[in-house]
Amino acid sequence: MNLELVQAGSASPNPNLDTDFTNMMGWMSGQLANGLGFNAGETFDPPREVTDRRIETDLSLGIGNMPFNKSQFPQLDQSLQAVGIENFFPNSVLFPNLTMHLRAGLPWRSDFAFRFADMTTPSSYRLSNSLTGDGQSNSIGATLRKHCFGQDGDPLLTFAANFNHVFGHFGYGTSFSGNLPTGGSQSASVNENVSGNLGWNVNSFGLNAIVSQKFGAWIPFVGVGYNYVTGLVNAGLTAIDSSGNLGPIQGAATSGPAASNGSVIFGAQLNRSWANWFFNGEVEAIGPDKGQAWIAQTGFSLPFYIGKSGKAQDQKGSDRKNPPLSLEPGGVIILQ
Repeated sequence: MNLELVQAGSASPNPNLDTDFTNMMGWMSGQLANGLGFNAGETFDPPREVTDRRIETDLSLGIGNMPFNKSQFPQLDQSLQAVGIENFFPNSVLFPNLTMHLRAGLPWRSDFAFRFADMTTPSSYRLSNSLTGDGQSNSIGATLRKHCFGQDGDPLLTFAANFNHVFGHFGYGTSFSGNLPTGGSQSASVNENVSGNLGWNVNSFGLNAIVSQKFGAWIPFVGVGYNYVTGLVNAGLTAIDSSGNLGPIQGAATSGPAASNGSVIFGAQLNRSWANWFFNGEVEAIGPDKGQAWIAQTGFSLPFYIGKSGKAQDQKGSDRKNPPLSLEPGGVIILQ
């Protein structure tokens, strides 16, 4: 972790409070980095083969939980403890997630997908009772999968190699009043307007193994994932005293995520003639937030492929001729 103390001020800034703000941002950036590291590794693909030279899409909406470990919160000046500044920060953050895959079939029972995800907080989103903010995070990535077995009613085993890049920003603000030291034995009554900013760029390289089994229209699945994570999260915090008794208090820090994390993956897909619905969950099993960080989502994939006509192989391994419906020269929609 690289901590950077930012000194600024005009009227009597207190260096000790600058140090406290820097230490708080070290905690904040570290907690966020670990949460984003797990979030970046989430790459779920519905357990469904895409036949060679076919294209399929899916769309999902989810929610995730990012814990903030208050037991690691730094020790602060008694004056900051008195105004309860620790309580301004959340114990955890729930975040929305909208994800889309565009998947293409490849030879040898494999497929390739591009992934796009968006996380935008609602207007005046609250991290805690007294802390509001707004921000956005996006991710782009790719997945290469290989399918094994799954014939004659046997379970399907799918291996996947994933890459995701997550980038975004978040701004937040609050206020507090109290007596803060101005240096030495002096103190002053202040009304502090607090603003902060966060920014991140995180990369995740992962491997997944998923086992699925078809039971009529249902395909339940379970698996594990491992991710190697790199990147940085920057955090800054500034307090301005509207009464003018104390100069600005500022701190900033930069942290990186834990390099390794792993997850348990589970869910099910329901195949229908007009849409294939799925839901899934991931829980962190290896890493600093194991058992606490999780992601859940639900969505649908289209029940047809777009591509050249030919033979498709279902999960039981039986070949069947696809009924073609021409879209353009050389292209068809193939109903399943």
